[in-house]
Amino acid sequence: MNIKGIGSQNIVNLYTKNTNKVSSAGKVSKTNDTIEISNVAKKLSTYSFDDVNIDNSAKVEALREKIQNGTYNVDARLTAQSIMDIIKEKKV
Repeated sequence: MNIKGIGSQNIVNLYTKNTNKVSSAGKVSKTNDTIEISNVAKKLSTYSFDDVNIDNSAKVEALREKIQNGTYNVDARLTAQSIMDIIKEKKV
């Protein structure tokens, strides 16, 4: 049986082997990354939801009056059907 001791030369040899592997692995050619944006994406980027001015104040005011007067009624079937439609479309 041959048992080699741990000498300083063995450590130096292991170190130089590792540095050679690292330096050869580090020689990767540099390439530039590119990105292409489709025409559809360019058109979509021009749309903005901030520009849309939705005025629901009249609708909100009408609901507020119905609630205060006690005349606001919720159709439970319609609400349940809407919830089921959303679940079926997997929007939840």
